[in-house]
Amino acid sequence: MPRSVHEKGESKIFKKAVILLAGVAALVGCTSTGGTNNPFVRNVQYFSYLNGDDIRKECEAGKASRYRLIYNALYEQQVRTYDIRQPSGEKSGVQDTRVFSRGLGGELAVSLKGADFESFPHSTETLKYTDLLAIDKALIDSGFEKPAQNGLILHSDDFYWIAMVCREGAFKYFAWTRETAELEKLPLIDALSRGDSTDAAVAPVRDPIIHDRGSRHQAGRLGSSGYFSVEVGDNGLKL
Repeated sequence: MPRSVHEKGESKIFKKAVILLAGVAALVGCTSTGGTNNPFVRNVQYFSYLNGDDIRKECEAGKASRYRLIYNALYEQQVRTYDIRQPSGEKSGVQDTRVFSRGLGGELAVSLKGADFESFPHSTETLKYTDLLAIDKALIDSGFEKPAQNGLILHSDDFYWIAMVCREGAFKYFAWTRETAELEKLPLIDALSRGDSTDAAVAPVRDPIIHDRGSRHQAGRLGSSGYFSVEVGDNGLKL
């Protein structure tokens, strides 16, 4: 029996989705390209993104200053990323803010016209010099200038902050957990809110329900359980 127009349309959509997935798997490497908007790419590049590999690669004197801050408020529930670029010699910058959680969620729409990534809340805003100074001050007040805590474990099912900055060829990395800082008192969210127009409420720090990590430990990779952990080194992650 001939298929209906509706059935043919659904078949084409399915084929486009399969082609899209195959293309992503074939073309996307494991080194971060600097974004978290594409859920397929994010799953492959996430640890590289957390380590700032793309920022390190371009961290040279005379190039733009780069900031990246990541707030993990239980990976299954909310992650907030803040990518800031300040062109060399300029007193303004641009902040790209994204809010997402594990998985694809409602991020992918596939139609007869092709695939469209409908990301979770995101915004791009221009930052004034005073905004950049406020972020610098918040980082300093939070202890960012101290050496990274080698051996610190960041668990996806908990709360933590990561921050990294490249300025004039110098790269600096730091992380905070509930064990090392009072996360709810860090001034980072307040400073970053000036360039965050996502309207997505910030998940408050709380005591999470933690199951047996030993039976589902996924160090340095995204496991099917959704849980992973990464370890901080001298100036980045031990990947």
